[in-house]
Amino acid sequence: MIQRIKALFKGGFFHILGSTFLNKIIAFVSNIAIVRILSKPDYGIFTGAFNVFFIVFLFSGLGITSGILYFCSKDIQREEKKAFYAWSLRFGLLTEALLSLAILLYGLLGNVGIEETRKYILSLAVLPFINFLFDYFVVILRAEKDNKKYSLLLNIHSLMYAGFAIIGALVAGIGGTIFGRYLAYIGAAVIGYIFCKKYADVSWRGRLNREQVIDLTKYSVKAGITSALNVILYRIDVMVITLVVADASILASYKTGTQLPENMNFIPQCLMVYYVPLFVQHLGDIGWIKRKTKEIYLFAGGISIVLGAIVYVLAPQIVQLLWGENYLDAVPCMRILTISFVILSTFRITSTNILLSLKRAGYTMVVSLITGIANIGLDVWLTVQHGSIGAAWATLIVTVLASLMSFPYVLYIVYSGKKKYE
Repeated sequence: MIQRIKALFKGGFFHILGSTFLNKIIAFVSNIAIVRILSKPDYGIFTGAFNVFFIVFLFSGLGITSGILYFCSKDIQREEKKAFYAWSLRFGLLTEALLSLAILLYGLLGNVGIEETRKYILSLAVLPFINFLFDYFVVILRAEKDNKKYSLLLNIHSLMYAGFAIIGALVAGIGGTIFGRYLAYIGAAVIGYIFCKKYADVSWRGRLNREQVIDLTKYSVKAGITSALNVILYRIDVMVITLVVADASILASYKTGTQLPENMNFIPQCLMVYYVPLFVQHLGDIGWIKRKTKEIYLFAGGISIVLGAIVYVLAPQIVQLLWGENYLDAVPCMRILTISFVILSTFRITSTNILLSLKRAGYTMVVSLITGIANIGLDVWLTVQHGSIGAAWATLIVTVLASLMSFPYVLYIVYSGKKKYE
């Protein structure tokens, strides 16, 4: 056990765990501060506007960062890696132009539900470019397994993200908060570029061959759709509440109820940030894959159950302490979403990432498409029938469905006795 802990420390796992935990704490405290600074209706308007950006940005680069992580985690020549990095950057920026256009058109012409969100949606149209650059440099550090710089970059970004957003909220309300987030992403992207200069050359002229481009694009699109539809659980429900209920205060309470369950997902995220590149490296080692798969599920499940039980029991006290009595109506949704967190953390996030690392992106995409359609349908139906708590139940049902489709398939693939996973 001691040797295993030493190996994890040497490999940078605890840097990832520590930085991710710190980032979640900073983001969480930042959210509490913004909730306290803005009025409840203003916080609802801010949530509605930013949720549009988050939904669109889920399709950032059509998953090209997932492709970078998979193909560049392998032991390939430096020149080949540079070619992957350079081609992916150009492809990603092109897709961001389309996403920015989508935000712009929706802000101008779409049914935004809460009319006050429209001008703020328009102000977010340029953010996909800057956010993509930050994510691009982050994934390069992951692919290169430079976990110390990866962790440092996340910490720097989180501090700027929180600091600028809080100052912006104090000075200029919703608009200032958005401007602060622009500054944070710009600053973090510049630092990311400095960190990655030795790994990638944005002007690199080395070319990928046709087969490499096809493989990279196919994998990226499948992984991107999978990732987007997996994360969209906490985004579609906010969108539906915005359109169906169209009440900024109800939206603010629901968003508050999602904060703890959503942020606690850092547990499986830490594990998979560390292990996905290693899974790709060990595809030929059946014994290693089996051992690590078991360890990941046991660790994620144990921690998630303990945290989930604490939050479920103490939800009223937590809400009153952190957000105030004005948000106590968030407790029922928080409890339902906490149950969803335990299942999501233990089975869905871990299963999806393991399958992606074993190059089963096609299956994960099918699961995500099925559950994504179910998510939209249930969100609309249950929100119309029961309001915001119906949206929470929709999230829980879809999480269970996705886990039942993913977890058994992981067990089949890993323990089926096949001699290789590619």
